[in-house]
Amino acid sequence: MVTKIILLYSIPALATFSALLPRNRNIIGLVQTFWMICLFIVGLFVINDILGFGSINILNNFIYLDALSGLMIFLITLISTIVSIYSIGYMTNEIEKINNIWKFKKYYLLLNAFILSMLLTVTANSIGVLWIAIELTTLVSAFLVGYYNKESSVEAAWKYIILCTVGIAFAMIGIILAYYGVTHAGGIKSTGLNWDYLITIGHKLDPDLMKVAFIFILIGLGTKAGLAPMHTWLPDAHSEAPTPASALLSGVLIKCGIYGIIRFAIITNLSVGNNFTNKLILVFGLLSIAISTIFIITQKNIKRLLAYSSLEHIGIIACGIGFANPLAIFGALFHMINHAMTKSLMFFTSGNLILKFRTKDMEHIKGVLQIMPVSGVVLVVGGLALAGSPPFSIFISEFYVLSGGIESNNWIASTLFLLFLLIAFGGLSYHFLQMTIGPTTESSITLTKSEINKSSIISLVLPLVFICILGIWIPNPLLKLLNEATKIVTAGHTI
Repeated sequence: MVTKIILLYSIPALATFSALLPRNRNIIGLVQTFWMICLFIVGLFVINDILGFGSINILNNFIYLDALSGLMIFLITLISTIVSIYSIGYMTNEIEKINNIWKFKKYYLLLNAFILSMLLTVTANSIGVLWIAIELTTLVSAFLVGYYNKESSVEAAWKYIILCTVGIAFAMIGIILAYYGVTHAGGIKSTGLNWDYLITIGHKLDPDLMKVAFIFILIGLGTKAGLAPMHTWLPDAHSEAPTPASALLSGVLIKCGIYGIIRFAIITNLSVGNNFTNKLILVFGLLSIAISTIFIITQKNIKRLLAYSSLEHIGIIACGIGFANPLAIFGALFHMINHAMTKSLMFFTSGNLILKFRTKDMEHIKGVLQIMPVSGVVLVVGGLALAGSPPFSIFISEFYVLSGGIESNNWIASTLFLLFLLIAFGGLSYHFLQMTIGPTTESSITLTKSEINKSSIISLVLPLVFICILGIWIPNPLLKLLNEATKIVTAGHTI
């Protein structure tokens, strides 16, 4: 097991080193994809061990693995692999913006550092190490946000750094308060920040102190997760980063923030009961969905539209946790996977459209089905999936969350949840259908009928297949992983 974990950390480092050697852009991209496939395979072996042995504590208490961290490992390694495949064609087609080989290599250096920092976030046993790793994700991904070095991208990067750093500072206060609670309860100081130890001592922690600590954690890590009203960095960062990086930001990074909140909520619940944390998380979740619907309807920039859609979906995940029902929590964890796959698909599609139409303005992206038949079909199917249409997997996980909310007798919250989802469904469907079958503009008439990034087709097909299959069937290993993760969050209950 130790060897597998070392490989999990080493492969992104090896991929970084490999990116420095060749000068051919396609070779760099292919080598990166090879390493990411290896990373995904190693991740599957790690998850298999987790399912076989349960929680795993190795490397002198530095690493703590259970089904919840296994779910995140699956998410990070899978999306990283698909992003690497898409990057081959996309970054090569960005030759006008990336006019020297060093800048091209810089993208892969940052990408691998980003992946490594996210893996550290979800495998660290110590809350302190998790805090450091999340701060590293901010610093590394900020360079990806400002990658094109335009005024708008630099401004978005600075906004991202400032807001997330302030948020992380709030999280640090929460961690300090929790550690004080451990020492005040007579806990072991050397392991007072470790998840596996906090689970054993959580019931002894001062309830009032833990309530305050959780509020700081929720605000701090909620900023990183993009929960409203701390979400203001999200649309700027997602719209300015290179499209493959946007897929990682939206599909995976914001889930790392939610992961930290869930972990801390588990500890807090041992001290104060789950009513306090669940109500807070539910309020932030509903607020996030409500705010997202306003901007989804009025949005004109395609990447900002997808960013506000992420705000909606992170709200859905928060609501699932907040409903505190095993079915809703299962749906929330399942939604993490479904949203990551669907959002990656849509960012890849939007990247192809931006390369072809040379604009992010949806008013000038029309007649996609005529001009780019493959991307047009994916835009319709993926757009409906993202909006929550059956029979796709997002509809299933949203249905689980809503059903869990009703089962837990949260009638008002469930009604608002459904209402906001219907509004978002209408807004997203309208935008995607307008781009696909809407009347062509003067600028689009002159475009030739072809796919600009043909090598991206495989990275479009993979997530599309996933969301279609998961809409009708969850493979047994994934179902077991989700059930075990649900048990962790609900302290022993499952669906």
